[in-house]
Amino acid sequence: MFSTAVSLGLTYVAGRAAWRGGKRLIGWVRNQRLLPGSAQNPSQEAQDVVVEQVGWESDRGTPRRPEGAEGPRVRKTQQRPSYTRLNIDDTLTADQVIRVLRRLQGNQVLGTRAVAVIDTLNSADMRLESLLTELDATFQRGSISWEKFATPSYGAYDAILRNSALLANRMQTFDTAGYLRLRDTMGSAWRNGDEHTQAREERWRLFKQTLTSFDEIQETDENLLLELDKLAAEVASIAASGSDAADDSALEEIRRLIEEAKYYR
Repeated sequence: MFSTAVSLGLTYVAGRAAWRGGKRLIGWVRNQRLLPGSAQNPSQEAQDVVVEQVGWESDRGTPRRPEGAEGPRVRKTQQRPSYTRLNIDDTLTADQVIRVLRRLQGNQVLGTRAVAVIDTLNSADMRLESLLTELDATFQRGSISWEKFATPSYGAYDAILRNSALLANRMQTFDTAGYLRLRDTMGSAWRNGDEHTQAREERWRLFKQTLTSFDEIQETDENLLLELDKLAAEVASIAASGSDAADDSALEEIRRLIEEAKYYR
């Protein structure tokens, strides 16, 4: 019994010594693997990263602004409507032209022009309808007198419609952003003798010529509408008096304006 107890004690002591020796060996090996220099702090847990939102919702997919959030907004760039070319043929309608022009109503440069064209189209549509009603009530449809007034009336309306479609097509291709940039910077560039002055002068001149051409076409349409009004008044006068005598000046002016409109195409 005594010898057995002694053997167990020696075994325990030897095992404990071996365990301590192994622990020291592992510590020595670990110290040898450390890089030289200052002691390295134990790694810390990653902290939350706050990502600042630089912009809010826009038409091109910028993140949506959270409700109640504060901060600077990204300046939105006016989105350019896609180009829709109107075919100027016998199938063209006023509604087709107006749909395109309505997309330009908010344009900083062309907005008032687009509204003016829409108003002219609507007025021409109303004027032609009322004029034909008066003609049907005054003359027999298809008669010489009826044709005398109906043919130029249709021609005037057709010229207004085609000119409006032409304007809608050309307005869609106008570089509004480029025009505004040039308009805002041309003063300082001219004074400072910028090296690109000549090219910019030519581009500015082209912009102005384009806008002038828009206004000239619109003026022709407004004159055609005016002559249609005169023609309607003439038909009403004939209906009231019962006379076939008519002042042909309005008819001649309509024919002249229709011919003038052909030069724009």
